[in-house]
Amino acid sequence: MRSKIEWGLGGWWVAALLLLPVLCGAQPKSDLAPPRPLDPAEGERQARSLLARLLEQKPEQAATNTGVLKIRNAEGAQHEVSARFDIVPRAANWLNVYEALTGTNLVKLTIVHSDGKPNQYLPDDSSVPLSAQQIMAPFAGSDFWIADLGLEFLHWPNQRILKTQMRKGLSCDVLQSVNPQPTDGGYYRVVSWIAINRPEDIVIVHAEAYDAHDKLLKEFDPKKVEKVNGVWQLEEMEIRNRQTGSRTRIEFNL
Repeated sequence: MRSKIEWGLGGWWVAALLLLPVLCGAQPKSDLAPPRPLDPAEGERQARSLLARLLEQKPEQAATNTGVLKIRNAEGAQHEVSARFDIVPRAANWLNVYEALTGTNLVKLTIVHSDGKPNQYLPDDSSVPLSAQQIMAPFAGSDFWIADLGLEFLHWPNQRILKTQMRKGLSCDVLQSVNPQPTDGGYYRVVSWIAINRPEDIVIVHAEAYDAHDKLLKEFDPKKVEKVNGVWQLEEMEIRNRQTGSRTRIEFNL
């Protein structure tokens, strides 16, 4: 069963809003319960099954949202960038289109999602996809890299569930995704906590990205939600660079 959600930034990130009523009501004494380790072979098998269910989720109708990127650099200086997010379902694939106005310069990115194929990242109105190294770069000067917007780590070949663990009061599969060809300054691996409380609501509630030296580089978290016309929608999403101290929040206009 597909989740009935408003598809926006990154698709599955926005899906996390479905679980926020549960998150708000849960007040566990400890955020992380003792993990249940998995045999590596079993972890790989379960990862294949989980990713198949995650990646089959697709938007059923077009949608548009606007918002603002609130960027705080390593020195603490802050500025804002207006942004627009479009979802475009098509017969053979579907698109995420991101636009951001930095000064007088309009930055545009189109991500093409196709079943069984790698994502394509098209800058501006170009038909030439960006390379694996080029997508490990900021979008509109923010802490969100181009690869983050397409959840590129879910498409890496080396995937394994490490354990089952509680996070924010939810039972989660802890998925480790390893980049087979990490680039300088890019991600070597990503560890994500994926809530599995209900079969129809398989969503990412937290993720951590590590650099080529296996040091924590970034943390991703969905934040605030608001109920609009009876539907829970993501109001705020944050990414923090733990090495530079910079941070970017996306606040949506619901």
